[in-house]
Amino acid sequence: MYFLGLSGMMHDPAACLVKNNEVIAFVEEERFNRIKHSPKAFPAKSISFCLKTAGIKLSDVDNIGFHFNPSYKNLFWKRKSQFLRGPEQLVGTPYLRAAVFNFVNSGFKKNFNYSPKVEYIDHHMAHAASSFYLSGFKDATILTIDGAGESTATMAAYGSGEKIEVIKEFAVPNSLGIAYMAITEWLGFQAFEGEGKVMGLAPYGKRYLKIFDEIIKKNPDGYKFDHRYDNKAWSYSDFAIDMLGKARLPSDKTDYTAYQKNIAYSIQHKLEEIVKHLVENFVEDTGSKNLCLAGGVALNSKMNGEILYSGLIDDIFIQPASNDAGNAIGCAVKMAVDSGNRFDKMEHIYYGPEYSDDYLKKILQMLKVEAAYHTDIAGKVAELLAKGKIVGWFQGRMEGGPRALGNRSILADPRDPKMKDTINFYVKHREAFRPFCPSVLDEKRSKYFEVDREAPFMILIQKVPEDVQKDIPAVVHTDGTMRSQTVRKDQNPKYHKLISEFYKLTSVPVLLNTSFNVAGEPIVNTPQEAIADFYREGIDALAIGNYLLTK
Repeated sequence: MYFLGLSGMMHDPAACLVKNNEVIAFVEEERFNRIKHSPKAFPAKSISFCLKTAGIKLSDVDNIGFHFNPSYKNLFWKRKSQFLRGPEQLVGTPYLRAAVFNFVNSGFKKNFNYSPKVEYIDHHMAHAASSFYLSGFKDATILTIDGAGESTATMAAYGSGEKIEVIKEFAVPNSLGIAYMAITEWLGFQAFEGEGKVMGLAPYGKRYLKIFDEIIKKNPDGYKFDHRYDNKAWSYSDFAIDMLGKARLPSDKTDYTAYQKNIAYSIQHKLEEIVKHLVENFVEDTGSKNLCLAGGVALNSKMNGEILYSGLIDDIFIQPASNDAGNAIGCAVKMAVDSGNRFDKMEHIYYGPEYSDDYLKKILQMLKVEAAYHTDIAGKVAELLAKGKIVGWFQGRMEGGPRALGNRSILADPRDPKMKDTINFYVKHREAFRPFCPSVLDEKRSKYFEVDREAPFMILIQKVPEDVQKDIPAVVHTDGTMRSQTVRKDQNPKYHKLISEFYKLTSVPVLLNTSFNVAGEPIVNTPQEAIADFYREGIDALAIGNYLLTK
């Protein structure tokens, strides 16, 4: 049986196809239309890719699921636009229900001339399914945290076998995700995109501001927002200005003030405090110290690391595509489980498009681009990296989720203390404080992590032992941490070989790894996009399949 899961309407449209108990394909629409997060887009190209990968037609799909339930007990959505003090959007329940049905039905009719039966799945249940059913755990405490889905912003649940039981829901306006979004906007970043920048800026703050204890308060049930919010109308961005003062404009190019850095530090600290409180409470309720996380807030790898270090849990699984795109996975997997299927642990997320060397050769010839063919591309690229070159690495099936995991990556030598500034300025064109991530051979990880554990999805921040920080300064953040990816040979043989060859040359089993894109653009999907980025940015070489381009 085939199960097709879909996300979208607000942002992050995607499609995932499952055959029985196996994920066949997963991809986000932004990778095709080149619009970051693709707000309001129907995942038509993503659906087409999934069907093509399986060699089937849409009519061959047995079940189709969408990640928003118009029949939910309470639909509510009112928020500011991403522009501070901008116009409000007020969407009532009847309108929103009609909008969901219209989005799905018209999307299929317009793009496929087909009107399939669709199962509408609770948003946070899709998040929970995307993590628990692929965690490999027999039972687990589940937390899903985002801005809002239907009216729920945070959900606690207990997963056991094929069942997920909801324990408690926190409804808007008690949204940790949108509170963090408000501070993101207050600091001059773009909502849905700049939250990671806030996380990166936070370690530069030096003082926790007590005003955040007034805004978000712990209680025996979990947490609650300041009483000035109500359940009929709320405006986080205005509230942030009222509480914190004048916001930073997106056009402001000056350095961040100590106060602004402290604001970033404070919202990060408050988020960690509240979520650790939730983990402690609900682990006690469920009796399971296995933790599953999903929802956009679960992309906060610093928070995830603090949970790991807290001692509150024994093990953790975080859906690598935790944002709404991952709900396409959740919908497909949930329908498959409901039909009697069981899934093994998710070991990788390489489910996107790939291109053969024959196809790459045709593209290179068509573009009149000179490239050398290497039977040992990993060995050749390792030599370049060891010499300080910055290399684009375009291989195999594209990874899903927001992190580059070694198939659509820009790579460099982590030993060079100037490499972080070089790539931020010449390649990524982004803020100088932004850190980069390491890819580490899994068999060598114990030397580089204070807590020795596998981390294949670059979604968990680890503390780095002081004695090795000096060996890889380009990937260690200002607070002595790094957001790591461990690489096993069976997960990604070609990337593992590359890091192994670099290790032979340098005695360092680590590469600096950042996503193959520039600021404001999605990760590259096609060879044409990779070649274009190579020529317009400060990249020294491009390994595309077994072909190597150099400048």
